Amino acid sequence: MTTSLAAATLATLLGPKDFAGPAYREIADRIRLLAIDGRILDGSRLPSERELATAMGVSRTTTSRAYAELRDSGLLVSRQGSGSIVHLPMAVSNASSVIMTPDDADTIALTYSAPVGPPGLARAFEAAAEKLPGLLSTTGYLPDGLPVLREALAQHYTDGGLPTDPDQIIVTAGAMGAVSLLARTLLGPGQRVVVEGLSYPHAHESFVAAGGRLTPLPIDDRPWSPTALRASLDGSPHRAAYLVPDFHNPTGAVMSDAERGAWAYEMRRHDVVPVVDESLREMNLDGVELPPVFATYSPRALLIGSSSKSFWGGLRVGWIRAPKAAIMPIIQARMMDDIGSSAFDQLVFAELLSEGGQTAAAGRARLRAARDHLLAELARELPDIKAPCPPGGLNLWVTLPDRMSSRLTTAASGHGLLLTPGPRFFSHAGTAGERHLRLPFTQSHETLTEAVRRLRLAYDDVVANTGHDARRQRTDVLELIA
Repeated sequence: MTTSLAAATLATLLGPKDFAGPAYREIADRIRLLAIDGRILDGSRLPSERELATAMGVSRTTTSRAYAELRDSGLLVSRQGSGSIVHLPMAVSNASSVIMTPDDADTIALTYSAPVGPPGLARAFEAAAEKLPGLLSTTGYLPDGLPVLREALAQHYTDGGLPTDPDQIIVTAGAMGAVSLLARTLLGPGQRVVVEGLSYPHAHESFVAAGGRLTPLPIDDRPWSPTALRASLDGSPHRAAYLVPDFHNPTGAVMSDAERGAWAYEMRRHDVVPVVDESLREMNLDGVELPPVFATYSPRALLIGSSSKSFWGGLRVGWIRAPKAAIMPIIQARMMDDIGSSAFDQLVFAELLSEGGQTAAAGRARLRAARDHLLAELARELPDIKAPCPPGGLNLWVTLPDRMSSRLTTAASGHGLLLTPGPRFFSHAGTAGERHLRLPFTQSHETLTEAVRRLRLAYDDVVANTGHDARRQRTDVLELIA
């Protein structure tokens, strides 16, 4: 079904008229970027040229030329009586993804935060392969997960102070598999979900896809204002809340003990189910002391974990730790989609959990060095960008000196650097996030050095209002990922 985008909505998404060149080209570039990173969906009908011109306060000639440029690049299809429809080619069918990887070997993508496999990972695969014959003697259908892995995960929680039985664990296909499964289990059409106003967009999209209505909290110095939560829950009934309390994605912040207690109290008072994404909890690069896991404060909490952050993005094993009463509804909901995640991957992960933590520690050491290297490169090349050092996680959340995130992302593409603009991580519509970028530090030192060099070139383009000259070399951003 085609979705129509109102002129006022599109004007808000396009942001202020601080154009760094011809207005029509800047508008076309901004619409292209909004489509590529998923803020305008494939198949959306744009407002008429006249309506957009009125909403933006520009001439119709400007919007007509912008639409013409988009049609020439193949991003917009216009037919008499049907309007102008956004069309993303098949080559960019994953364009809304923040893990987009280019086919062009010369292009660097800082659009995903997943580590490469650490030293020692291959040994776990070899050990799992030796145990494969025993696994092959079973059906391999594991709707709740491999018993040896569930036992190891339950013991991990118990050792951390949260007593857990293996039958409280459901193994999923990564953390996103867990988020999607819980969204389908918990939500009916139109039920509300409280979310951080700034968070991982694909998780929010899973709740929307399940029929939920998001209530994003206002953006403050920290993502978890208890006062804002209380106001939202007092205002209307909510079914669930989704939060990332440990090395928050993308800011790297950690929810304090007091904040956890306040959130647990408000959710208990309003009968809201906490869905708590702890997939980054193990990415404690500086060994800071963390508060207990969220279920310590709220026994109803559904905890989500993942092997992909601690070990390797290709190890698609996640899990849910749930109260016993919630287990069967979750498994029943799962049976409508799959009968379990990869049995062999679960065997590999069980081997990693049994080795004493050496492989995970090696991965953290490598990421810590990469984080420090990226910080040093940014300080040397781009001192105007504020880059706090997060104690954990996989990203820097940097602050730009002006509202330029989308323009900088577009300019960087002309230098062979793919970025995800800051607004992609904000649930609020409009230009929120235009002073921020998420920069993952999961790649090699050499790649990060080159990425910062290209970022510096793009930054100079934007500051000097010459970004369009650089983009003429590769005017269609879609070519980067075709």
